[in-house]
Amino acid sequence: MAPSPQAIQHELPGPALLALAVSLLIYLFSLLGPYSPPVLLSGILLMCGGVIQLTYGLLSQQQGHPRAAATLLPFGFFWLSLISYEIFPELGIGRHPNAITMFSYLSLWALFAAILFLGSFRRSIAVQTLYGTFMCSLLALSMNHLRDDQIFLFLGCLCGLIAALTALYIAVAQTINKNIGREILPLGHWND
Repeated sequence: MAPSPQAIQHELPGPALLALAVSLLIYLFSLLGPYSPPVLLSGILLMCGGVIQLTYGLLSQQQGHPRAAATLLPFGFFWLSLISYEIFPELGIGRHPNAITMFSYLSLWALFAAILFLGSFRRSIAVQTLYGTFMCSLLALSMNHLRDDQIFLFLGCLCGLIAALTALYIAVAQTINKNIGREILPLGHWND
């Protein structure tokens, strides 16, 4: 039997998922050269996304939802730490890290996403898709720093786009399903 919309709501809060989607899209666009937004705007949006995810992670912990807290707190720190690697050097504060540093940094975060992905089995298929595509995106983007290959950049951006759209879908589905009182937009729950 699928969980009720009220139980689904606290898996990952909708505003935190929206912040994740926006942060991921801004980061991906900042990697695409001519299509990148202004650096200061990227930094502000990444900072806002990170702070929103940290806030909802702390709220989830206080409300007794440790899964959401264990996901949102590290992701909030990820976006805030990414600012120091990607945004500050563009603003003239510090210097860009070398390729090995960025490869290691993104690979470790991909490992964290892989742990979340492996822990998401027996949860909704939408959450599995979110973690799986986010993991693949981080892996491909880390390889892009080593090889400086447009294929890895394309794969990383494609997987990241799918992850962002999945996060957006989960947020919208949770909100609509909660307001209607039944599951209108399916998230792909496993039957027990």
